[in-house]
Amino acid sequence: MSHTKISAANLNPLKIALIFDQPDKLSRSKEFPFPEFAEAEWETPETIRRISAAWKKVGFEVAELPLDNNFLAVWSSQFRNVDLVHSLVEGWGTPSREAWIPALSELSGIPCIGTGPFGQCIAMRKSMFKILCRHLEIPTPSFHVIQREEDLDSIPESFLNRPHFIKPDCEGSGMGIGSSSISRSAESTRVHCISLLKDFPDGLILEELLTGIELTSAFVGNNPPRMLPVAQIEVEGGIYGLAQKGKDEMGEKVTFPELPESVTSAIVRSMQILQIRAGLEDFTRFDWKLDSNGIPMLLEANPLAGLSYYYSVLPKMAEAAGYSYEDLLSELAQSALGRSKSRRLWYGQSRLQNKS
Repeated sequence: MSHTKISAANLNPLKIALIFDQPDKLSRSKEFPFPEFAEAEWETPETIRRISAAWKKVGFEVAELPLDNNFLAVWSSQFRNVDLVHSLVEGWGTPSREAWIPALSELSGIPCIGTGPFGQCIAMRKSMFKILCRHLEIPTPSFHVIQREEDLDSIPESFLNRPHFIKPDCEGSGMGIGSSSISRSAESTRVHCISLLKDFPDGLILEELLTGIELTSAFVGNNPPRMLPVAQIEVEGGIYGLAQKGKDEMGEKVTFPELPESVTSAIVRSMQILQIRAGLEDFTRFDWKLDSNGIPMLLEANPLAGLSYYYSVLPKMAEAAGYSYEDLLSELAQSALGRSKSRRLWYGQSRLQNKS
């Protein structure tokens, strides 16, 4: 399969800013009591090196910008020479964390690969995204939101005493998910929720437990987006948590089963609707589970899906569609550069960059 590829000849001298969390730089103290898992989503130095090398191979000049205590000063001195931003920044501690760099890029008048800040924030809070799905009649498991201990009192006993899944409402990479995430009683749910709220004060989501297979889907590009093959995810123990999402190796088994047409068509239709209504751009991965009737139920969307060449699922899905790693990045760049004249960038381009 062939794909449009950006060549070094027609890119020169375009410059991409690769922005990433700085590993092992959190200052843990009484004033800043970061938990050990706070860096769970941050990319490894090897992944950053590989992505940077791939961008150079595609044809970009790369500026590697760690999100450290010098970042804002460096950005203010360099951003006028940047043509495109690729953010790997996951941050920590706020539902808007994946929108930090897209918002900065927008303000600076520079296109950023991936979904804009508004869509990033909607997707980060799983419960809000599921409310949107309900409005759009996209199937999603029944759920309740817990933001404080008293919220448990308003949940029907009939829900609490049947199998359900407990997870943080605003986290990724399996944070807060483990063997205690499946609960079958009100008592165990109360105990687990009270404990989790200490680490995840933005809230929890209690979701109907589905027993079908777990699937993931994704698109790349825009106008129209290209749908990648739907993959099945299998993990030891059946709980896709932090232990299976380490950065040393891929902890999950990824296969591409032959699915019923009704399943794939429902997934593709839902992705197309959400891509437009939630403003998802360039690439997004969606997580699904089948219910007892074989209907795909959307669990969440990840518009900042991992792009590691050796432990992330989306590049493997792209590879199954015929993309090389460089082809994938090239596709993302083409898509984002298409927004270079977008009205959302006018403010930064006319004022911060002093362009006429």
